[in-house]
Amino acid sequence: MFKAVLVMVGTPFAAKSIGLDNPRSAMIFGGFMGTVSGVTGGLAATDPKLVPYGALTATFHTGLGCLVAPSILYFIVRALVG
Repeated sequence: MFKAVLVMVGTPFAAKSIGLDNPRSAMIFGGFMGTVSGVTGGLAATDPKLVPYGALTATFHTGLGCLVAPSILYFIVRALVG
C-alpha cells in the first residue's frame, strides 16, 4: 500500500527527469515498479496514453511473482528439509 501511494504520487514529479514520455519507457517503468495501482495512477497523472503500457508490465511483474515465488520456496524448503 505504501509503495503504491509513493509511486503514484512520485511519478508525475519524476517523469520528466527519467524520460517517462513514451510507451517504451512506460513499460520499463511499470516492470521496475511492479505495483499496478501505483503505476497506473502515476502514469494517468503524467500522460493517460501511457497507462496501458505501464500497467501491462506491472501486472506481468506481479503475476510472475505470485506464480513463481511459491514454487521456488517449495523447492528450497524441500532441499533443506529433505
